Amino acid sequence: MLMEGGPATAAIPLRSTATVAPPRYSLPPCRFYGEDVLFCVDVDVESKAEMAKGRAITRLDAIKQAVLLFVHTKLSMNPDHRFAFSILAQSVSWLRKEFSSEVDSALSAVRAITAADSSYGLADITQLFRIAAHEAKKSRAQGRLFRVVNLIF
Repeated sequence: MLMEGGPATAAIPLRSTATVAPPRYSLPPCRFYGEDVLFCVDVDVESKAEMAKGRAITRLDAIKQAVLLFVHTKLSMNPDHRFAFSILAQSVSWLRKEFSSEVDSALSAVRAITAADSSYGLADITQLFRIAAHEAKKSRAQGRLFRVVNLIF
């Protein structure tokens, strides 16, 4: 019997006659369901705060970039994912009500998000839950998953 040496394989016996194929690793095929993703971005005056002292990048700028990266990544996994946008001021308002898988639509919606000039105090997100419940029913009826991404500062 032959022995193979070396730091990682010290004293492992080799079989001289049989060739063993390495195990094949594979993921079972699965379907990526189409998703409808509703973003809700807080636009209170706090979103104007800089991320780091001396830098011109605000919290809202960082959130906008993260949203666009998320959209790009989701669409690269499944181009059937769709996105809609809302903002949270004193209450929730639609920014882009129609769910779309168009990158230009997401880009224009994100560019339209602007911070408020004053604080709203306590925001009422009750309407967001109502919107989410209604949109989830519509998504399920189409065989789609529904998600809400709520970005609050």
